[in-house]
Amino acid sequence: MPSKASSPSTAPAPRKRLARKAAAASAPAVEAAMDEEFPADEGGDGSARLTQAERRALAERRILDAALGLVARRGSVRMTLAEVGEAAGYSRGLPAHRFGNKGGLLQRVVLNIGARFEARRLALPQHRPGLDAVRSLVSTYFVRDDTRWIETRALLVMMTEGFMEDSELNPYIGEYIRSSISRLEQHIRDGIALGEIRADIDPTTAATLLLGALRGVLHQRLVLGDLRLDKVRDLAMQMVDRTLAVKD
Repeated sequence: MPSKASSPSTAPAPRKRLARKAAAASAPAVEAAMDEEFPADEGGDGSARLTQAERRALAERRILDAALGLVARRGSVRMTLAEVGEAAGYSRGLPAHRFGNKGGLLQRVVLNIGARFEARRLALPQHRPGLDAVRSLVSTYFVRDDTRWIETRALLVMMTEGFMEDSELNPYIGEYIRSSISRLEQHIRDGIALGEIRADIDPTTAATLLLGALRGVLHQRLVLGDLRLDKVRDLAMQMVDRTLAVKD
């Protein structure tokens, strides 16, 4: 008498076909969900008319701004990717989707601070290379609006966290500091070549000392609140001339 039980080779086939159909149907949904991570802004600012690429770029800027603000207020150690997404006005998972992990986001925050500083520097009136460039850097270092103070606080916080044991910030902050020293070092080298800066000055040592002093002043300003930066700036300019400039 033939068995009524289904053959083992044919029973799972419908389930397999259903599974394949479900997977195929879910693929467009996954792609759509990824696109919805970057929704058009419905706040009436016109961003609803942006292309998908433009909305993605806008989302990235907002995430970086949100992370910058959180780091400035609380530091990066306690910051989570989920709260960055919420602070930016997007989903909790978007920062991880866009930057991979917290280390990737912090690296971009550091790079973004450097890019903003460079953009502001290029927007200033052009200075002559050499001693004039050094003076210009010192003079403009203390001119900061509210946005720049947020960047300054965040950067100083990350510099502190960067030398902690096993800090994931260390390589990013280290590269930022080396780049800053190298830029100022080149100004000093130019000044020596032009005969404006003393030839016995070591450019790397001088750049390291000067940048350390400038950032130390900003750190004190953030702690004390009422430091007269204009007076500090004027004295710093005098010290640059007395220490670096070739005597007539």
